[in-house]
Amino acid sequence: MGVLALDIEPASPFEEPDMEENATRCFEWISVGVAYRGDELNEPETSVLFRQGGWEPEHTADLFQQLIGWCEDRNVDRTLTYNGTRFDVKHLLNWAEELEESGEWSGLSSGLKSSCPNHIDLAKAATERHEDELQDGQPILPDWLAYKLENIDNDSIWYDDYDFDSGYRLEIEDKFVKGVHVGQILGEKYVEGVQAGLDDTRTHQELKRLLYDYSISDIADLFALYDSLGGEQLEDDFHYPIEEIER
Repeated sequence: MGVLALDIEPASPFEEPDMEENATRCFEWISVGVAYRGDELNEPETSVLFRQGGWEPEHTADLFQQLIGWCEDRNVDRTLTYNGTRFDVKHLLNWAEELEESGEWSGLSSGLKSSCPNHIDLAKAATERHEDELQDGQPILPDWLAYKLENIDNDSIWYDDYDFDSGYRLEIEDKFVKGVHVGQILGEKYVEGVQAGLDDTRTHQELKRLLYDYSISDIADLFALYDSLGGEQLEDDFHYPIEEIER
């Protein structure tokens, strides 16, 4: 048996969420980073599963098919997220219910719950340990700060490492990739490229490579954080069953 880690990447092509808003209606699913560790002595197996088309429900269903299939090919007995109770798992469940209600996929919610058992939210554990580091109004400790405080080297993804044409305007001034960039610009550009049939162009391939690397950077070190915060001992206090997550 082994441990699954996952992290979704959404975009907001139709409705921008307010700073404090976390409603699923504001998000569309772009990709999910997945990692699996069957033995603590081995390097985790990682992958990123991407949306294969536009914003139509069938392409969301396809992403669920990819995710569930990936999980079912491995012996998963617990699932790690960072802030999954408020974000990743919450939105996955809501998207699954939308597909069920539309008749796209009956029983999808049950399949998702079976594929991602024994959910542990590492954000809850990190926040409890480092509560004095929270800024006013912060509900959880940012993941980058959790890594820093636990002495885990979590690499940033730098735009200069990718070969974009000089005329390709990302409209981003930061030098390294942030989640807000994916949500506001990069995710939508990626899907637009897929819809336009640009998969084989260098610019689109570089954008996909950047999104892949960013997603892997979000999950690859979750196992180190899990171990640092207590490992299996976290199951006593930070187990948040998927079926009980508030939405």
